Amino acid sequence: MQGAPSRLQVRLAADAASVPAARRFVADGLTAWGEVKLIDAAELVTSELSSNAALHAMAEFMHVTLERAADDAAGVRVAVEDDGPVGVEAVLPRTPAGDDLDWDELDATGRGLSIVAMLAGRWGVDETRRGKRVWADLVPAGSVHEVLGPVLPEVEAEDGPSTGELPPGWALVRLVQCPVALSLRQDSHLDELVRELQLLGVDEGNRESAAIAEEIQGLLVSPTHARIAGRRAAERARDEHREVVDVEMAMPREFGALVEQLQGAVARADRLCEEGRLLTLASPPELRTLRAWMAHEVLGQTLGGAAPTSWPDWLAADPTEGGVA
Repeated sequence: MQGAPSRLQVRLAADAASVPAARRFVADGLTAWGEVKLIDAAELVTSELSSNAALHAMAEFMHVTLERAADDAAGVRVAVEDDGPVGVEAVLPRTPAGDDLDWDELDATGRGLSIVAMLAGRWGVDETRRGKRVWADLVPAGSVHEVLGPVLPEVEAEDGPSTGELPPGWALVRLVQCPVALSLRQDSHLDELVRELQLLGVDEGNRESAAIAEEIQGLLVSPTHARIAGRRAAERARDEHREVVDVEMAMPREFGALVEQLQGAVARADRLCEEGRLLTLASPPELRTLRAWMAHEVLGQTLGGAAPTSWPDWLAADPTEGGVA
């Protein structure tokens, strides 16, 4: 535990689906440091800060950072930085009307920053070149207290280090030179497939479709944050008129096995398409090849620690698999 890095950071899509991943990231980091007593408070703080970035900052991505002070007694800092245009002036806690503040009256919608202000020893907001960073310091002896106002910077704060390590048990998956247009096509095709399977599943005569739809949905739940991060990266590259992009997705290593299972479920759905039992067209060869490459990369990098294989190198290794002009 003593060898765990003192600064952990992960980039996630600024989306509500990323909030569970942010909580998991913080909990895993604190566990690695032996700071399990801080997990409950840290998860609450992380939920509020990441939810605000996802729902209200108009951001594309957010960076969640967990930093351990050199002095153990000083606790840890949880920070969420977003790249949205909403400024620091929006980061103010709201409290119920009246002089008395009852913890039970606080909720996570509209008054969430008050939860942060009651749990943190100090908290504040900084302006950065990317946007803004909201942080909270948690100490081992901390407890719920009155609402504290945020520490506001007098001048624009310097950006912190742009990189940090991941907690033990996490991996950073890199999809090198991922084809932008094809990636967005396969993501859209998967959405269409799931929607049709769900509709057919309402009919008791389509139990196989319902079972596959339920399986695919279940497999997509945990790694949803990674899928959305990949989609955001591809959409940004498309808007910048790039044909390929290096996609980075951080995830717990056990998620790699889910991708392999997802491949099998999508293959069974494709067979229903080929049999004419679904209106959605079966995945064309190029989409199947792309999914095979993505599954190979996620599985190899999460569970096997393999180095990334770029999309061009994957095709070059077996040109018959490509199906791409």
